[in-house]
Amino acid sequence: MRRTLLLVALCTAIGLPAVAQNTDIESLSGLQFNFGNPGARSLGMGGAFLGLADDASAAEANPAGLTILRKPEVSIEGRNYLEQQLLTTSGTFPNTSRTAFTHYSNRAEVTFASFVFPIKNFAIAAYYHEPLRNIGAGQVVPVRNEFTGKIETNVPDFYLPKGGGDPISAADCTALRNRTGDLFACQQFVVKPFLTAVDIQQRTYGIAGAWQIGKLSLGGAVRYQTFKEDAFTFRVTSTFDFDSILRQSTGDLQPNGEIKPKDEHDVTFSGGFKWSPNDKWSVGGVYKQGPKFLSPLYGANAATKFAYVNAADTTFHVPDIAGLGVSFRPIPVLTINADAVRVKYSNLIDDFVTTVGDFQSAGITDPYKVNDVIELHLGGEYFFSTKIPFALRAGYWRDPAHAVEYAGPLGLPGGEGVAAALLYPKGESQNHIAVGAGFAWPRFQIDLAYDTSKHYKVGSVSMVTRF
Repeated sequence: MRRTLLLVALCTAIGLPAVAQNTDIESLSGLQFNFGNPGARSLGMGGAFLGLADDASAAEANPAGLTILRKPEVSIEGRNYLEQQLLTTSGTFPNTSRTAFTHYSNRAEVTFASFVFPIKNFAIAAYYHEPLRNIGAGQVVPVRNEFTGKIETNVPDFYLPKGGGDPISAADCTALRNRTGDLFACQQFVVKPFLTAVDIQQRTYGIAGAWQIGKLSLGGAVRYQTFKEDAFTFRVTSTFDFDSILRQSTGDLQPNGEIKPKDEHDVTFSGGFKWSPNDKWSVGGVYKQGPKFLSPLYGANAATKFAYVNAADTTFHVPDIAGLGVSFRPIPVLTINADAVRVKYSNLIDDFVTTVGDFQSAGITDPYKVNDVIELHLGGEYFFSTKIPFALRAGYWRDPAHAVEYAGPLGLPGGEGVAAALLYPKGESQNHIAVGAGFAWPRFQIDLAYDTSKHYKVGSVSMVTRF
């Protein structure tokens, strides 16, 4: 079901694009991305912040909001992520089972820091942001009884009639063989066991500025972004001997066939506006250009003596983002925010490189798809006027399914269509609930927040100091 890596290596010059986008190796299957705004305050309101944007995190969220600050301000945040990657691990297509493998971020890492300096109707800021961090592993292997060694749960499989056609059940395959008297009237295909590992990190170093003209503020940022990726798929035989390795990495291929890790970089821009007609209402919008990072696809197998060879010069294109938000303060102590954010996830599959099968020979140019989505965020903040003022926050947002999905035909000869559908099935939408709290002193503020959904959880602590 998978082309050998030697063939891929030999045919790279004629069979794969010279410069292409992402790839469909198993370690990237089912990965979720979250491009929410920084800051525990925003997180506690379900990420709804574009229309409000009234603290130092606006440097990344919506730089136009920086003009509301009247004193120099320093902000720092630490986040801890836990997310689950879903892999199809057993069953006969289409009746398969998926297993959630837990991924995580570093347990104590600064994910945002900024310094804002206002000057009358202007404001400038320097900031650091880590919008993407994912470390984890998964496996699709037979599950054996620890005492007898007998396979209790096998890897996914499927059955196809001779010459192709839509997949059928095991019972229908047996019936077809009995009816035709042909033992080869249908064929069983078994996904070869594999192990995956992924380590992805994106960092942003930005300079932002904003200018207020009456009730309108305009802002922008120049963002120097770095990216490190190492995504492995170790494919093994039924006896767990190594069969082949596919690796997408920002590292450089060395003469000895090893990969030397390094970061890629790109420079992008963002821009925003904020309009505040009165003390109760404000409207804001932002556009963020997604960076592109060269992240080649490498392969190795016995024919290459497990030394890596370059298979394709793929590019990881982080999605472009555009959003619009409104903030309403019906009474001085209550603020209600709502955002609509469009994430262009289709950037992930521009000129996509496929490794599961030779779809071009079958006349299929775009076997994979991922939908651009609109995230809806709603949240609020209520301040209690106590000796030490504190706020309670809550929010909700919906994250529509945006995993890369195989959308080509199933009944291809050789089973390549169903194999791709098993590895890249339709994703799941997630509903997020967020809660948060904060304490504010004249020159210092601390905020905490927690966001949870079925397969994604994040906790945040942020602090602000004003001079």
